[in-house]
Amino acid sequence: MDINLDIQNILVIKRMYELRNVGLVAESLGKTPGAISKNLSKLRVQLDDPLFIQTKHGFEPTTFIENNIDNFEQILSSVEAIKHQEFCPVSYQGDVKIYANTLFWERFGSKLYLTLSKGAPHVRFSLERWSTNVKNRIIEGEDAIAVHYFDESLPQSISQKEIGKGKVVFFVREDHKAQSFKSLVNYPIILFKTPGWNDNKYPILDRLRNIGFHIDPKVEADHPAMIHDIVLKSDYFGITLDGSVPEGCRSIDLPEKLTIDVSYVMSCRRSQKDAPLNQWLFDTLSSVLKQ
Repeated sequence: MDINLDIQNILVIKRMYELRNVGLVAESLGKTPGAISKNLSKLRVQLDDPLFIQTKHGFEPTTFIENNIDNFEQILSSVEAIKHQEFCPVSYQGDVKIYANTLFWERFGSKLYLTLSKGAPHVRFSLERWSTNVKNRIIEGEDAIAVHYFDESLPQSISQKEIGKGKVVFFVREDHKAQSFKSLVNYPIILFKTPGWNDNKYPILDRLRNIGFHIDPKVEADHPAMIHDIVLKSDYFGITLDGSVPEGCRSIDLPEKLTIDVSYVMSCRRSQKDAPLNQWLFDTLSSVLKQ
């Protein structure tokens, strides 16, 4: 028997078995008696059985229905069980892996972890450094999230959902002679290298060149603390985001018309972006960044 049953039709069978009356079945399902009769006619052909026999006491189920009513009810129960996963951070006991660059961890790491662990006390968190290998693993399907700047090179299979914005600023030591954006061209720059994001090129430098500000970096480093120390002890200047200027340094803003905004994003496999766990992580990250 080639069976391709509609769920609504299975529900008609169940209600007919319970009520034994076409009119009552129609009323319970918000349909007309004529519509229910059509459903039953279609089912008789599909199942090759009369299904219900009319008597003076109503419609009686055939032996086929009696033998299979449990199967029909099981199908309906299975359909009702299909629902979105419920997620409660307080009781969740799985593992959560988050990747981010070193600068993010230095600025937000402890605050983020304490917020996450308070909300989900039974989770085992793994907070790791972003890199090219990590980028490839997430693209290939690793079950993790990453916090980074928006990356145009990531494929469509990776969701990048904005959790906050930052404004690009230059920073120098407090007593540096440079006072303006234009005067910085006379001084060397040290760049923060973020493995997996600006290994081969610096998107921010490209954007600066597009507005006529050409920078030829003299040194690159992937340790924010070292960069800050060099800036404090020399005439070097660095690039960072507002709010990330280290102690003992001051920021020099780009002219208003040259403002460069950078988006912080949470990245994960697109197929998992609406998962309740990832939604909770997104909300928590957004809250921490706003603070």
